[in-house]
Amino acid sequence: MRPSRTLINHRRRAGTSAAVVAMLLGTALGAGGGTATAAAESGEATRGEDNVVLQWNQVAYDAMVKKAAETNGLKRPPLGSRVLAIVHTCIYDAWAAYDARAVGTQLGDDLRQPYYKRTLANRKTAVDYAAYDALNYLFPAYKSDFDAKLRALGQDPANTSRDTRTAAGVAHTACDAVIADRRTDGSNQENEYADTTGYTPLNPPQDMSVLDKSTVVDPVRWTPLSINGFVPPFATPQWGNVKPFAIKDPEAFLPPPPPAYGSEKLKADIKTMMDYNANLTDRQKVIAEYWLENRETPAGHQNKWAQYISRRDHHTLGEDVKMFFTLNLAMADAGIVAWKSKVHYDYARPMTVIRYNQSGQQVRGYAGRGKGTQTIAGETWLPYVTTPPFASYVSGHAVWGATAAESLKLWTGSDKFGDSYTAKAGSSTYEPGVTPASDVTLKWDTLSEAAREDGLSRVYGGGHWTFDIDEGQKVGRNVAKATFAVAMKYINGTA
Repeated sequence: MRPSRTLINHRRRAGTSAAVVAMLLGTALGAGGGTATAAAESGEATRGEDNVVLQWNQVAYDAMVKKAAETNGLKRPPLGSRVLAIVHTCIYDAWAAYDARAVGTQLGDDLRQPYYKRTLANRKTAVDYAAYDALNYLFPAYKSDFDAKLRALGQDPANTSRDTRTAAGVAHTACDAVIADRRTDGSNQENEYADTTGYTPLNPPQDMSVLDKSTVVDPVRWTPLSINGFVPPFATPQWGNVKPFAIKDPEAFLPPPPPAYGSEKLKADIKTMMDYNANLTDRQKVIAEYWLENRETPAGHQNKWAQYISRRDHHTLGEDVKMFFTLNLAMADAGIVAWKSKVHYDYARPMTVIRYNQSGQQVRGYAGRGKGTQTIAGETWLPYVTTPPFASYVSGHAVWGATAAESLKLWTGSDKFGDSYTAKAGSSTYEPGVTPASDVTLKWDTLSEAAREDGLSRVYGGGHWTFDIDEGQKVGRNVAKATFAVAMKYINGTA
């Protein structure tokens, strides 16, 4: 368990004196200069600027959003969790070479540097080049963006040396090993993440505007939707087979089976979903839209949580290296488990099940953007937000939200959060100028509150069942605990 903030601050103050004494005596500090490390890094958090880990995390986020704008990232939510895991694993593995105990995920302690090289300047340089290499592997088309960032941090993009006597060489070597490991991880990045499984839906496509009940083979199996003649395929069905970052067997984390058609549980959930849909409040609409904001991956939201915590608690470089490493190992593996569940159970979205169940009846429901609630034909029932092209069970938002909440709680030792967001009147993307009628503020005192709201946003939006959320959050918590244990073994040098 990570020590308390009070104890950390005390260690920083005590470590400064120890470092000064050691430098005057010209001796090594302990086994590897750990106290000098704490002393060097403690000064960085007081300057009022983001450390380079935070800066590169933001660069990665911006790259994902940019890519999403080009490719409709809503179709590919797991990609971002892999992106952030690779970036922060490269950062961690390069940084670990300058720590007294930590070992890298790929090369162990092979890159360990002598104590006199474990300076803050070398750590920053290692972080910069490691993040730069990872992002160029993930987004080669954006190299000019990453070159500009690297230069702004005082580094040279032309420095490709693998000489591990230098910080740049350590970073390049460490990240080379991480990238080599991920090139064959099953994501199929080299072919634009195209499906490698041959997945074929059981049900034929249904028109987005209306469902033809007579053509449905199984109402609780996933059904593709046709949009003006175009049928988006199931997004990245291979993701459940991607090599995990920390856990051994994703299948061990699968939730129990979802309810069958005609079961009391599903009947109750159909009613719940229809009641929400017909009576959406402005606040619920804001929640539905806010958590859908980053279309490349829900994981982007959770990394914003970590950014907030870093600034709130005045983290040093090393603290952020480790926090973002533990978080994103968990987020990547949670995405793998979520997609294994989606393909394994192949469960239908509320939109098609409710249309099937209510076909031929007149129902009260959301009638479309700016039209409010009206009496509509059951076979045309419409969710508030767009339904993405992949199976429902479990909810990725619920999984990732709970994963992040648990991982960050384990790292900080507290569920405390404190962030907030205000939606201005009329700022809705779905109902611009209309929703919300007045400003709506979302505030999360705890990480668990934020995670729960993240999951509920998909119920309010009409894209997920309540059991997608409940079981998804259990999955996320379990994955976070398992990956945190693995991450701590790397950090403590016992892996």
